[in-house]
Amino acid sequence: MSTEAVAAAVRESSATRVPLRISGRSNWLTAGRPVRASKNLSLRDDTGVVSYVPGDLTLTVRAGTTLAEIERVTREHDQWLPLDPFGSSDGTIGATIATASAGPLASSFGLPRDLLLGVEFVNGRGEVVRGGGKVVKNVAGFDLSRLVTGSWGTLGVITEVTLRLYARPKVDRSFVIRLAGSERESKTFLRAFLAASFSPYALELLSASAALALGLGEQAVCLMRFGGNLAAVDAQLTAVSQTARVEEVETPVWEALRILERGSGCVIRVSGLPEEFRSASGSILTDPQSGVLNYIDPARGILRLVVRAMDESEEPGESQFGISTNTPPDERVVYETLPAEVWPEVSPSVVSDRLSQGVKKAYDPHNILNPGILGD
Repeated sequence: MSTEAVAAAVRESSATRVPLRISGRSNWLTAGRPVRASKNLSLRDDTGVVSYVPGDLTLTVRAGTTLAEIERVTREHDQWLPLDPFGSSDGTIGATIATASAGPLASSFGLPRDLLLGVEFVNGRGEVVRGGGKVVKNVAGFDLSRLVTGSWGTLGVITEVTLRLYARPKVDRSFVIRLAGSERESKTFLRAFLAASFSPYALELLSASAALALGLGEQAVCLMRFGGNLAAVDAQLTAVSQTARVEEVETPVWEALRILERGSGCVIRVSGLPEEFRSASGSILTDPQSGVLNYIDPARGILRLVVRAMDESEEPGESQFGISTNTPPDERVVYETLPAEVWPEVSPSVVSDRLSQGVKKAYDPHNILNPGILGD
């Protein structure tokens, strides 16, 4: 599907006031609030490389291009897009940008908005809009690229993106440190360990349940990924080895972590100051919770909770996943995936403020793009 075809489809829906459900490979259809649309606009087949300039470390692709395809194309030039959102590599780059999905590598390489140089999208009027550019340096101004990143397709249908690439590391190795069983021991170790001078590409603290699901044993672990040249990786590994016993694991464990929450039905992200998580990690990781997997990015201050359905009957004021519906909203808590019936109770809307409504009206005046996916 070309940009012109997308624009024509949106103009038709705008004229007839028929809402559209925007999708790529439909991996995100079970996440987000239910969309009130009977017609689907899929960019699944809108794939391919538009422009690739290895010397500039920039790549322009159509929105339906999968992350796996981007990995294949850039690997031929010893480059990569360090974007590893939770979910499968079969997901499209358009959906990744639209949902602002990020993974463990974000602590070193930034969020999707940091890797996005330019974007082309079709707004709710069927107009083609372009923001940013195809070079690393762009003039200052209103950043449309960041505006549509994380908008979940409610402001426009992303059709093309230009991305910032990085040189692929010569060495890429992963390791685990097994954490002590008691909260006090874990807290003492983590404080000393996280204060050490090393810079991993990614670092996740996994609860015992998450470690078990990944085949890493039955106790909480610290999972690390180091990259760069041989000397740099060896130096950091030496520094880490002075604080604890280190075991090497295969790098594909990160792919397994990305898909760990597949089919869970409930994923919650909690944000806070990195120091808060460094202090609380011991209790979080050693607190056994039935049906819950959790992992912490202490550098960014992010806790992910993957909640599985409860077997016993729920207590009053709780959903089938044990989520309280009587708790006041907390801006530090982001619900990524929930059952459709739970959304109105725990998170009615994230776009009810005047500014969000004003932006929505400017880009999609008839509310035909993914209506309801962010609430009303």
